Amino acid sequence: MQINRDNTSGQRPLIVFTTCYPWIKRIVAEVQPPDFDVRFLEISDDKAVETVLPQADFLVCLALNVQQAHLLRNCKLVMHNGVGYDDIALETLRDLAIPFAITPAMTPEGVAEHTLMLILALYKQLPAVQQSMRRGEWNMFGWREGSHNLAGKTLGIVGLGRIGKRVAHLAYAFGCQIIYNDIVPMPRELERSLDLQRVDLDTLLTQADIITLHVPLTELTEGMIGAAEFDRMSPQSLFINTSRGKICDLDALYDAVVSGHLLGAGIDVYLPEPPPPLHPILQLANVICTPHIASGTVERQYAINRAQFANCQRVLAGEPPHNLI
Repeated sequence: MQINRDNTSGQRPLIVFTTCYPWIKRIVAEVQPPDFDVRFLEISDDKAVETVLPQADFLVCLALNVQQAHLLRNCKLVMHNGVGYDDIALETLRDLAIPFAITPAMTPEGVAEHTLMLILALYKQLPAVQQSMRRGEWNMFGWREGSHNLAGKTLGIVGLGRIGKRVAHLAYAFGCQIIYNDIVPMPRELERSLDLQRVDLDTLLTQADIITLHVPLTELTEGMIGAAEFDRMSPQSLFINTSRGKICDLDALYDAVVSGHLLGAGIDVYLPEPPPPLHPILQLANVICTPHIASGTVERQYAINRAQFANCQRVLAGEPPHNLI
């Protein structure tokens, strides 16, 4: 199939967004350049998808299957509304010669801050303390017994990419010793500035007081943390997953926490999403669950939408897009 991606009609280029929440629509409208048309598309509406996608000059989405990709007959660039592109039919886009880019603007800051928030809240038992206060209790010394400092702890970061590096910077400021596991060693300057130590995964699991995942979902990482890995973790350690649900066995994590082996866990991603509403891990006081919101902030939404329009303008000017995959 020959795809015509030259805009010769004289009309303004059309950028289609498949994230349709009202507040996001408002932000897009605020940052939209006057030389673009914008349309919001419910990706679950098959009839609308068949009508709109062939008209799109640019597409911003969270997921794109093979059938939908083949409808992009005029598309010059597909962009992910973030960084995790495991739900994108990337090979099909390559076959169709449609470029694909991610939008990392302010995502590292959002996920790293969320990660530190989960760690600090778990160490200070905040969910249980808040419930106690709401019951009218004042257990000033009782709650201190189970609370811990972050300073002085060993933080194990699995995956030291954009987000992992930001986590390392924040944790270093809190006084953590940082070990990391990544297939790519970090530059010596970065290791020296943050006192980073690269270790194998087993060493990280056995030595870290806190394990936090920041790897993409790939054939290498899918299912990488299960019952055997939880057993290897130091007793009374914390486990944090803000990367992808398929990387961690949620049932095995529940077993590790409820047995008392792990002190607690913070989870932002699940398999499936949303998780079963009756999954027992959602009821544990020492597990904090959030609904895949780690990267999401108002500031980040402004940043990524501005970056997406800028990328479209770059392509229209004959320049390569930023953050191309």
